[in-house]
Amino acid sequence: MGHSGKHIIAIIGGSIAGSEAAFILAEKGFRVVVFDQKKLPYGKIEDGLPKWHIGLRDKEEKKIDERLSHPNIQFVPGVRLGRDTTLDELANGGYSAVIIAIGAWLDRKLPVEGIDVLRNNGLIYQNDLLYWYNHRHEEGYNGPHYSLPDGTCVIGGGLASIDVVKMVMIEITQKALKKQKGVDVDLFTLEKKGVAKILEDNNTSLKELGIKGCTLFYRKTIKEMPLYPRKGDSPADIEKAQRVTEKLLLNYQSKYLFNFEASCSPKSFEEKDGKLTGMTFQRVQNKDENGSPEICKFDTALVISSIGSLPEELPSIPYKGSYLKTHGEFGHKIKGFENVFAIGNVVTGKGNIIDSKKHGREITGKIVEGHFSEVKLEDPMESNYLNYFRKIEASVDSSLGAIVSELDRCEIHPDEDIKKIVKNIQELQQKVGFNGNYQQWADKWRPIRLEDTL
Repeated sequence: MGHSGKHIIAIIGGSIAGSEAAFILAEKGFRVVVFDQKKLPYGKIEDGLPKWHIGLRDKEEKKIDERLSHPNIQFVPGVRLGRDTTLDELANGGYSAVIIAIGAWLDRKLPVEGIDVLRNNGLIYQNDLLYWYNHRHEEGYNGPHYSLPDGTCVIGGGLASIDVVKMVMIEITQKALKKQKGVDVDLFTLEKKGVAKILEDNNTSLKELGIKGCTLFYRKTIKEMPLYPRKGDSPADIEKAQRVTEKLLLNYQSKYLFNFEASCSPKSFEEKDGKLTGMTFQRVQNKDENGSPEICKFDTALVISSIGSLPEELPSIPYKGSYLKTHGEFGHKIKGFENVFAIGNVVTGKGNIIDSKKHGREITGKIVEGHFSEVKLEDPMESNYLNYFRKIEASVDSSLGAIVSELDRCEIHPDEDIKKIVKNIQELQQKVGFNGNYQQWADKWRPIRLEDTL
């Protein structure tokens, strides 16, 4: 164990990146304390994947449970920076290092001037939508409530956007079938079989049900959609990624029957009596008779923005633009501190935290070759999410080498400091009623699953 057992490391955020870092450090003999602002550390696995991803969700949460049950790890739920403690208190309070792994939870603002006045009243951001969608069935749910009307407009173009349009099409089809045909089809069957197959099985169609369908608007061409990762920059790699992307979109459309508009950039909105009535888009590729980009208006009562997430800005943490301000050889130290580091999406908003050319190409190459293979076109979504999770883990593993080397040079704190930390941990755990048994706590607070209520 060497001197590692004399170091205590604080990790802020216990989901994929945080739990992976905690486990790697614990295996090396370090004592680790994982703080999470929620009762459970599952992050976007619980609140960012639509609830039909049952197998993926359970597998990933079990992986986190196994990591955080390590004897060298203490879990402290319900702790939020700026409310229960500060970065200064942790960095200067006896911890050898603090690692921030809070992920990216703040939706990018939709670049349409003034539209945020309609937030939750005609405009819904993806993270808000997913939280409602995944938890609305729970007894005592007290979050936002939304309705997904026919003709909903979804703005985005990545995998998450595909899940959003699936959610909308499943929701409106489910309601229409029940109301007009007396047919009750559960969400999981609709997602697995697809809207088209369910309609065929019931001898009906969107037209007969009076459904226009939702429309996905993407600002670039179909070939530029980030649905399939390319392995390299060669013409063959680029051509393959574009070809598979087109096939994927076609498959999704034929299965879930949503509409798609490419090269459409949102420009403005229309409202009446405080309610959204329409969106105006600029068709990037098309020109009008004067040579200006073509302007198109779409009537809609709801816009869902699915254009990506940024780290939430927390007190006492320095930011540079939308991301944490870092320094050091590998760009992992938080500006203003020598013992505070950042990993995961909080640094870049992507799975790979290492921006430097020195490490980026090598790590990305290993990840891509190891985890991305020819996609199965019939249902690639879960494999893509799995690739994303493994990519985060791989980036954490790569970055921790530099962090551990920094720790080896850190001063070992005396037993008095360690006793203070242990006392503080126990007080914070007692505050939320946590007895120190991680698995028991996780089993107690795990949400009721929709599949168990059907």
